[in-house]
Amino acid sequence: MNNKKQLDDSIEIRKSSIASDGLVISSWNWLNVGDVMSKEVATISPEEVVISAAIIMSDSKISCLVVMDQDNVLGIITETDVLRRVGEKGKDIYQVKLSRIMSSPVESVTSDLSVLEASKIMGDRHIKRLPIIEERKLVGIVTQTDLVRALTSYGLWRDVSEIMTRNIAGIQMHSSVAEAAKIMTTRSISCIMVMDGGDVVGVLTEKDMLGRVVALQRDPADTRMEEVMSFPATSVPSNFSVFSASRIMEDMNIRRLVITKDKHLCGVVTQSDIFMAVRNKLQEEEEKSLRLLEESRNNIYKTDVNGIVTYINPSFMELLEVSGRTEILGRPFLPDQFWYDLEDRERFLQELKKGSIENRELTLNTAKGKKIHVTVFPNYIKDAHGEINGSQGTVYDVTTKKELVALRQAEEELEKLNKDLGSAVRELSQANEELKEFAHVTAHDLKTPLRAIGTLADWLSKDYADKFDEQGKEKIRMLVKRSVQMSALIDDILRYSRVGHDIAKKEQVDFNTVLSEVIAGIAPPENIEITVEDELPVLMCDKTQILQVFQNLLSNAVKYMDKPNGQIKIGCLEQDAFWKFNVTDNGPGIEKKHFERIFKLFQTLSPGDGVESTGIGLSIVKKIVELNGGSVSVESEVGKGSTFIFTLPKQTSRVTAILANNRGAD
Repeated sequence: MNNKKQLDDSIEIRKSSIASDGLVISSWNWLNVGDVMSKEVATISPEEVVISAAIIMSDSKISCLVVMDQDNVLGIITETDVLRRVGEKGKDIYQVKLSRIMSSPVESVTSDLSVLEASKIMGDRHIKRLPIIEERKLVGIVTQTDLVRALTSYGLWRDVSEIMTRNIAGIQMHSSVAEAAKIMTTRSISCIMVMDGGDVVGVLTEKDMLGRVVALQRDPADTRMEEVMSFPATSVPSNFSVFSASRIMEDMNIRRLVITKDKHLCGVVTQSDIFMAVRNKLQEEEEKSLRLLEESRNNIYKTDVNGIVTYINPSFMELLEVSGRTEILGRPFLPDQFWYDLEDRERFLQELKKGSIENRELTLNTAKGKKIHVTVFPNYIKDAHGEINGSQGTVYDVTTKKELVALRQAEEELEKLNKDLGSAVRELSQANEELKEFAHVTAHDLKTPLRAIGTLADWLSKDYADKFDEQGKEKIRMLVKRSVQMSALIDDILRYSRVGHDIAKKEQVDFNTVLSEVIAGIAPPENIEITVEDELPVLMCDKTQILQVFQNLLSNAVKYMDKPNGQIKIGCLEQDAFWKFNVTDNGPGIEKKHFERIFKLFQTLSPGDGVESTGIGLSIVKKIVELNGGSVSVESEVGKGSTFIFTLPKQTSRVTAILANNRGAD
């Protein structure tokens, strides 16, 4: 047999490389499979028989063996491979050679593949382990257990009831193992509940069958379930966290947990269920992060530690006037033809490798030969071990600004420069918008550690509640509260930065409908009554912005209400070319000296009274109203309440009259 050809035919190696579409970007610092793999791999010859493999796996407490011919990987033998045949052939299977039943060819990967990429391969191919190949040699193996441990470290806050399997297979305790094996094979499941009438008395797993039947050469047809089952089955309540369930499985070296609610069986959660739930959640977040980058109008790139470009977004392609990513990906930043001065390129790449790069201006050529001036704002990115493994940055086109500066040194062009000042202001505004958008992408990354903190705090509060004294419990509550406050602050900052920068979707908006939606969303407590005193108009505006205005004003009125019978009234008045709206409450009121301050960013008047506020809501109201040509103010008396007033230009249309007539007819 030709060993090289045999190796080529039996394994398919997945390597970490730049994808053909160039979308190599991530919101996480992922571990690689080389960080979590088992380096000690149990192997066996293809000439050995099933009983030998079963004994090795049972004694070593492992679920698979890699089948090798000298240094060549030929296949893999798993508990499932054995189980699939036990129900059909009974004891006859024990002397069958592994070469006849092993899984082949084998899907293999290299050690630099990320754990998320490896989990996608496992999920797509419905496999639970991947041999690690380097330079055509077996160097380790990564299993579903390894990946679950790695992926759950990135956080998962769901309960097991959300991912458990409710359709549970069961068999009576006096039935034969052969019958159970047939059911498990037919339904492609790894365990079966053992029943005594209607009660669960144990569980039979692939591991049980391998160690207690096959390894002992017992006849499955003559072996009863009660003789080999595991009992009692380990169970947890349905509100147990997925994170904690995974840890219990790892500590007890088991792959499934029985889920109970009020002491009644309601489902089972397996390691595969956890694996898929974690993988899907993290994959969803990766795709969301990628969409942000792909849709951004910032010119964004990413390189590895050697300065090789691994990602560019469509806006970056547009800046350099390239037709496809392949013109730039996989090459040092950037290929020669894009540099006006090649010495600049060498200096830039040297700085990348030394880890000392700073913001700098560069002169480049586009693919069509156009000379442009850009400013590069780079950031180093680190791997899961804190080591620098590349950079990610934004490139701003400052060509027009550079030209304007040159003109301002040229006295004969002063007149033309004055005419272009308006254009320069617009360009500076655009640059400001781009910087805010870059802050949006950065803020998205800030929420990553907050999610991990929240997950850990939630896990501790649920699963270790009995381990803390009152002081410890209070600190956990404070930790959860602070992470929630920080997340809310980031969200509010992003909402504030978007106002006026997103494309307005103007339409005819019925303010009565908007107000109904807002009140329903706030769901005020029973002691607070919200009343709409006047019929509200229909205006041409952005519905989302109007929702935000009423949402912030009404939620503030509810949040700060200090009266046992709270009254909040909404009214409007038609005034010349404007509509004047007011939101009045009988709350604590505001001192006159604070009237201007409350509309500024991060200003709140009650930091210590138990009311949580980011101090951004009224700033958003002011920004939206003024962008729409209106104004906002407040009238208040301490102890008696406040009235927030805002105006909007009157922009009624024929639709207004139609809607008004319809309401009158009703």
